[in-house]
Amino acid sequence: MKLIKRIAVAALLIAILILGLHFGGWALCAVFTLGAIMAVHEMGNAFMQKGLRPFMLPAYMFALFYFAAYKLFGAFALWIIWMAAVLAALADRIFTDIRKTEDTMASLFMLVYPLSLFAAIAMLCEYSAEGDKGRIALLCAFAMPLMGDTFAYFGGRLLGKKKLCPRLSPNKTVAGSIFGFVGGGAGGVLVYNLQNIWDAGAGITLLVLLGVALGGAGQIGDLFASSIKRYAGIKDYSRVFSEHGGVLDRLDSVLFCAPIIYAVFTIAGV
Repeated sequence: MKLIKRIAVAALLIAILILGLHFGGWALCAVFTLGAIMAVHEMGNAFMQKGLRPFMLPAYMFALFYFAAYKLFGAFALWIIWMAAVLAALADRIFTDIRKTEDTMASLFMLVYPLSLFAAIAMLCEYSAEGDKGRIALLCAFAMPLMGDTFAYFGGRLLGKKKLCPRLSPNKTVAGSIFGFVGGGAGGVLVYNLQNIWDAGAGITLLVLLGVALGGAGQIGDLFASSIKRYAGIKDYSRVFSEHGGVLDRLDSVLFCAPIIYAVFTIAGV
């Protein structure tokens, strides 16, 4: 039953993305704005479990406005909002005695992780509005790491014995990691077939190789998110997806892959 639910959650996230790509524009803005707000709430709760008291307002304000600002005014507006949030967190420490320096460090951390990575997703979403290649880029950022996660879970359950990184994630195995790379490649095959919706014409070889790479990159994002959970002493960031955790539990690999995909498609000109 847990395996079925895990597949269902991954399928639901990909389905939401496909619907967002279909409607585009403000639909994607609403989806990822809500996701960022929920992620900030989860990260704030994780720090509170450790006894910290981060100043949450700057992170919430950035999460609320980052996507709309970028959509309407571009990267300069996104930069201004981010800097305003940083300065607000610093000013809170300077002009009030409510929080300690450790609390302010936690406040600033949230603006880097996960919010700077949500900004990368916003950039990908707006890039997707420019044409078929952009839509494929956004689909890659979700399908490849999510398929990698799913294959890694199956592989680890079936064949996993040797632990991959027990100090961060005791359930992850070397076999699961190998399956994660394979799953990323399978995500490339999935994208190749789904692209027919827009007739983008990306090659199967390129998509599979990119998928394998993101299958590995997604695992790094997953382990980093796990390191924060171990630090806070929690199993999951929340229970939004029942026993499969919260927004950060399900999007940790996607968030890490988003800036990589943006760079590959825009800078490298894939």
